Amino acid sequence: MRSKRGEAPSQTFGVTLALFVFSGMTGLIDQLCFSKYLSYIVGSTAHAVSAVLAAFMTGLALGAHLGGRASTRVKRPLVAYGLLELLVAASVALSPLAFRALTPLYAALAQIAPSSLALVSTLRWSLAMALVVIPTMAMGATLPLLSRALGPEGDTLRERRLAELYAANTWGGALGALAAAYLILPVLGIAGTLFASAAVSALVGALAIGFGRDAPRASITVRSEEPPVSVERPARRNALLEPSELRLLTALAFASGALVFAAEVVFTHLLALIIGNSAYAFGIILASFLLCLAFGASRSALVRARFGDAALPLGLALTALALAATIPVWELLPKVFSGTGAIWETFTAREAVRAAVAFGVLAIPTSLMGLTFPLLLAKVAGQPDVGRRVGRLTATNTLGAVIGALITGYALLPQLGSQGGLVAIVLGFAAAAIATELTRPERRRRAVLALAGLAGLLSVCFPRWDITRLTSGSNVYFDGAPTPDKLAFVREDAHGGVTTVIVHDAVHTLYTNGKFQGNDGWEMKAQRGFAHYPSLFVRRFDRALVIGLGTGTTLGTIKSYPWQAIDLVEISPAIVEAARGFFVGVNRGALDDPRLTLHLADGRNHLLVHPTRYDLISMELSSVWFAGAANLYSREFYALARQHLSAGGIMQQWVQLHHIRVRDFATILATMRREFPYVALFYGGGQGVLIASEEPLSMSTARVDELAQRPDVLATLPDERPLAGLLEDTLLVGPGLDQFLESVAAEEGVARADLVSSDDNLYLEYATPRGNVLPWSTREELVERLLLYRDDAAITGLVAP
Repeated sequence: MRSKRGEAPSQTFGVTLALFVFSGMTGLIDQLCFSKYLSYIVGSTAHAVSAVLAAFMTGLALGAHLGGRASTRVKRPLVAYGLLELLVAASVALSPLAFRALTPLYAALAQIAPSSLALVSTLRWSLAMALVVIPTMAMGATLPLLSRALGPEGDTLRERRLAELYAANTWGGALGALAAAYLILPVLGIAGTLFASAAVSALVGALAIGFGRDAPRASITVRSEEPPVSVERPARRNALLEPSELRLLTALAFASGALVFAAEVVFTHLLALIIGNSAYAFGIILASFLLCLAFGASRSALVRARFGDAALPLGLALTALALAATIPVWELLPKVFSGTGAIWETFTAREAVRAAVAFGVLAIPTSLMGLTFPLLLAKVAGQPDVGRRVGRLTATNTLGAVIGALITGYALLPQLGSQGGLVAIVLGFAAAAIATELTRPERRRRAVLALAGLAGLLSVCFPRWDITRLTSGSNVYFDGAPTPDKLAFVREDAHGGVTTVIVHDAVHTLYTNGKFQGNDGWEMKAQRGFAHYPSLFVRRFDRALVIGLGTGTTLGTIKSYPWQAIDLVEISPAIVEAARGFFVGVNRGALDDPRLTLHLADGRNHLLVHPTRYDLISMELSSVWFAGAANLYSREFYALARQHLSAGGIMQQWVQLHHIRVRDFATILATMRREFPYVALFYGGGQGVLIASEEPLSMSTARVDELAQRPDVLATLPDERPLAGLLEDTLLVGPGLDQFLESVAAEEGVARADLVSSDDNLYLEYATPRGNVLPWSTREELVERLLLYRDDAAITGLVAP
């Protein structure tokens, strides 16, 4: 079917819509993979993540701006879109090579750069920009270009199609978030996912070019950037916009981006507490948010047709009201998980509950948020230079998103907390509604003003949340938690999420996002043992590295040995504050020890950018299944740690024994064994501890007897046994460990070489959360199996005269 010049046939638009869904899907998947790769290079601190986010958004904004400017000269927008998709495909396919090449460059530059947060952040942003600028610019340019092929100028059909196009891209992003978390990344790994995404982008590009050649040409628009003030405006819906109106739209685009992304930061922050913070949970959170935005965007044309120019202020006011109405709901959501483990027993069922909770609390306010930007686009849909206007609004909206995310993470959450942050966002939407309504030349403004006022009033009148409910951690195992006697400490920030200290039966317990980190009661034996086990084999006490502070009990035990210098790396300032304020007794004032140097950083990144060698690297994480925690159990991390050990140096790492499947546990051991020829597994206080070295593990009885005479060491021994008696806690070493790994590989029907977790395959990141459905008895069953391979002769051989 042929059509008039400048008109987009419905068949062509249907194809464009379908292709743009896949563009949204691949774009989101690419972003997730790029972020993962960059976390290996620049780290996972809030500052590093912010620098990466800023780089992504800068590329998208720049692409939208340039795409909008170029759109006025493009005759075949669909062909241009196809060429951009081919550019995305090529750059994404080459990105794994680029990431590997730039890792040593960043490490070298970071080592010589002055110790300045501003300079380091600039370096991180520059590196991220160098890697993502081409694909993100191409992605950002697509909507402004395609807006030129949606129908004749001034036709209301263009408004509807522009909203549908924006919604389609957002639908694709939501599908990409789900597919990446539950299917693509666990199966293909990062590189395989990027290659698959590049292939889809290439197919989209080829199809777009093929269909675009047969599509009607768009007319070339030649006009000034702004219409003269003296232009007489026709009395029709899509009359030329005056400069003041364009400035208002630009301001609203910026505010919309800032408020929506601020809400996303707070939603993610809260949902990590309520539904969990595994890689799957974050996939659910992102997908739920995008699905709701897409639904709202897809309804925007209907809302505009019903309410006309009042649609925008009304949508903003209703968003504020819906957000305010959800404030008391958040505190109730943990009850969905508490004590329901017997009902929801499988991984699939529990993930469905998480998804239902996330979608349920986000559905109404986020869908209403999704109306805003498409309604702004509708204002420029009828303009002759629609592509340029769409590009400007998209670029401004994207920059607003960056500012909103940064302000929320670094100011709103730390200063106001999550509830206060929500109140601030409600007031922001209410203010935007009022400001927009006051610009309309109508007298009947009571409805919007009343809704906005009611939203603001409700948001500040609701009582404060009981933070102990939100941080109960019931989402982890779907069980209940004891009611604490007192909430002694709470800090919310972008670095560690929500850090709390509760008091129950006179025991202080530290939590991060509701997950247990340590206490000053029954966990003392295990926490002391984490330091004593490796100390049996340390040859020199020159310099030690401790990754992860927790309560500081392990650090306090390590400092009882004659170390000359100790480096502590902790990602969360709030944890440092809690350890200093509530656990000084058990950590023996370790944070004030003159030998200690504190680094607020990512442990892996610290090793990457610091050339220091250590006689001991000690690590204690709370769980392997946390999103990103598996980065410290990968083969690449073990190789990095090995490179930073001095001759005969020891690496110690806590290893999870409860709620973990046998294959996943064996994969941890086998991965470490790939990089360290000598590995031993200890079991004490109900916890597992791995000890590894490049040289044979050997405990000098004379040296141990000498250390045991130190009063500080004696004061920290976890039980009545002498220091040398801790060797009895050895579970696996040497041939016994290898036999266990061989038995698991045979049982699983895989080669032992397949028992490995790497930065690319992400095996542990996606496998370990599935173990949370197992009963607590799993630990005892695993220990019983490990005891079958305990080699007493090999354990005795660890002792040297």
